[in-house]
Amino acid sequence: MDDYFHSLKDIKPKEPVKGISIRSVYLEKAMLTRMEFEPGSVIPEHRHPHEQITYILEGKMDMIVDGVEKTVSMGDAVTIPSNVLHSARIPDEFTVAVDAWSPVRDDYK
Repeated sequence: MDDYFHSLKDIKPKEPVKGISIRSVYLEKAMLTRMEFEPGSVIPEHRHPHEQITYILEGKMDMIVDGVEKTVSMGDAVTIPSNVLHSARIPDEFTVAVDAWSPVRDDYK
């Protein structure tokens, strides 16, 4: 058996916040998480020690990072340094993003 290839359909989703479903793949020092957002879902303001890069695959979200607000949509990327306050709101359409994390988030495994 190899541990190199993964299908997202085989990874059991988690729901860290109502309306948000995640599936993660990871190594010892790197993690990618596919995040699916229902319209109207909200990620409350928070911070964490992980660096985060968010890439929007489809849909759009209103994000606030360190007090700066912007609507991001398909093809946009957002970089969030360690311990910076941020939040997001999904306005009116199903949205999919991929987040890269460093270090790995144990709570998303």
